[in-house]
Amino acid sequence: MKNLLTRGGIEIIAVFIGISGGLWSEKQSELNKIIKSEETALISIKEALVSDSTSVYWIIKSIEKEQENTDLFLKHISKDTVLSEKELNARMWDLAYFQYLVQDKSIYESQIKNAGKKIVQVDSVSAAISNVYDYLYKHLDNIFIMQKELSTKTVEAFTDAGGYMDSKRFSITNSLNIDQSAMFSSSFQNLKFISQLTFHYDTNFFIKRQYERGLKIISSAIESIETYLDSKK
Repeated sequence: MKNLLTRGGIEIIAVFIGISGGLWSEKQSELNKIIKSEETALISIKEALVSDSTSVYWIIKSIEKEQENTDLFLKHISKDTVLSEKELNARMWDLAYFQYLVQDKSIYESQIKNAGKKIVQVDSVSAAISNVYDYLYKHLDNIFIMQKELSTKTVEAFTDAGGYMDSKRFSITNSLNIDQSAMFSSSFQNLKFISQLTFHYDTNFFIKRQYERGLKIISSAIESIETYLDSKK
């Protein structure tokens, strides 16, 4: 009887060990899948952020160039410098167009935000990524609207003052035999245009700071991802 009980106890223990081993193996397999999904998602997000950071860097450089051109424009109006009609025309076109960030949120939304489970296991890394996609990029969307309205109003103020811009494909000056020098002289005496140009110049300092701040936030998220991935090796 004693041997039967002993044998039965061993069998129960063996069954228990088998079940526990199976559950552990299943959990380990699930954990490995999560780790692999996390690594894949983070590498993809990092590549997207690196691309975005490069775009933001060149946007900042573009704004700096625009500020230089606007400064020269204002100096010409105040007679601190003299620009040719060709230079004035080119700088006016520069005020009409600008670079902006084309955001691709598809990787973040498909692999992290809408994945149905928590993919990134470390809260600090998850928060750094979320800060970029859920907050920073929404803010930069508003900055884009500001840029668009700013450029539109500046061009409108210029044309309302009697100004126009020659393009490479069509010269209003030559086609209509207009004195471009007289046109610029007249436009530069319009206080509405000068006021808008000054506002454009001042506002761009704020816009540039927003992109500089954005670049720091994106770079911080990239660094957070890299540090975490390196710690897993």
